[in-house]
Amino acid sequence: MKKFLHDRRGFALFNTVILTLITSLAAMILLNAVPRVKNPQATLKLTALYVAEEQFAHLESMAASGSLDAGSYSFQGAPEDLTTENAGEGVPVKFTVDTQISLGGVNLRRVTVKVTWQFGGEDFELKSERMMRVVPK
Repeated sequence: MKKFLHDRRGFALFNTVILTLITSLAAMILLNAVPRVKNPQATLKLTALYVAEEQFAHLESMAASGSLDAGSYSFQGAPEDLTTENAGEGVPVKFTVDTQISLGGVNLRRVTVKVTWQFGGEDFELKSERMMRVVPK
């Protein structure tokens, strides 16, 4: 009997280590999700920033090819990027992108991207501006 129990030494320690790892992982996941549930506006602002950066990337590509003219532009990315369901209320949030480009010099363009969305009956907006150099054709 002693030999049988002697071979099982450390089994309780192994169980404790595994249980601690599983509990730590679950706690980390829950602690990461709690701020998003309590404040979905932070997640929506981050999504709006992503949409604005995507628009800037497409416009910079147009400027590099020499085809960025002054005027108003619609969203150049994928349409599905304008909707998110991560707000927590189960209702998809739709983003709107308004892009205005004005002359800033001979080969310079002032690009203003405004991303708007509505959540909880309130309107929100993220506005960003950059100067882009248009490569002559």
